[in-house]
Amino acid sequence: MKFAFSTLAAPSWDFATIAARAKEYGYDGVEIRGFLNESLLTASNIFLSDPRKIREVFKEQNIQVACLSSSIAFTANRRRDKQSAQDLTTFIDTARALDCPMVKISDTQVRPGQSRDEAAASLAKWLSPLGDYAAERDVTILIENLLSFRHAKELWIILEMLSHPAVAACWDVFNAALIGEVPAISVPTLNNRIQYVQVKDATLGPLGASFGRLGEGNVRVQDLMRRLMGIGYTGWVSFEWEKAWLPNMIGEPEGMLPDAIKKLREWTKPPEEPVKKGHAPAPAKTPATKSDAAPAAAH
Repeated sequence: MKFAFSTLAAPSWDFATIAARAKEYGYDGVEIRGFLNESLLTASNIFLSDPRKIREVFKEQNIQVACLSSSIAFTANRRRDKQSAQDLTTFIDTARALDCPMVKISDTQVRPGQSRDEAAASLAKWLSPLGDYAAERDVTILIENLLSFRHAKELWIILEMLSHPAVAACWDVFNAALIGEVPAISVPTLNNRIQYVQVKDATLGPLGASFGRLGEGNVRVQDLMRRLMGIGYTGWVSFEWEKAWLPNMIGEPEGMLPDAIKKLREWTKPPEEPVKKGHAPAPAKTPATKSDAAPAAAH
């Protein structure tokens, strides 16, 4: 697997700092959160930069841009969805300029009086031509299980309706945990439709979520890693520490990012192969001493 962190983790860092810290901490890449037609929440906004220059900033540090993520979601409002489609093409073009293979959007919200099947079908219909646009530019559109479709089975149905090679799943284990779904269900259900993964941990309670270090909360991140290894997943896993959304409520990136990559690498380390019975390594030979040496043959 390859590991990244979202730029939401460090809203005060510019792209040069992000690339340098990613290399320093041992990450393989970075997920860039893009802000288009919305408030600027980080110092690293790709749409206020030249993406080709930013691409070189990351290349200098041997760090990949894993994904360009957005807040785009289908709404069933014709005017808004037309604008969202235009925005998504901008994200796709920008990803192409960055040599970034993926753009992330959200699923959709089921409206009052609308069935879940109708909502899923509407999203699929809206997204199909955009999948064509992405495919022509070697970019994959990822649908995150964020809004109404947090269950793996329902996200699978949307992807099955689309049946598009340039549209896949971004699986967020925290969003699934909020509706009680565990990796033992999610991973086998979606299987190779998962092409991107987001992780964070939190203590979940009646008053909400209290975010913390990986492995210290109720979200089964380690189990998710084990299940992904079981299906042969080799794609990206992105640590999403949402400092930009919660500036005064969660810790600084310097304290969280190194800890997260250490644990993710530990949890995905290939198991050592046990020594097979009857094939124990032979003991090392020690040089023969004079007294141990065989007597010389008689002449």
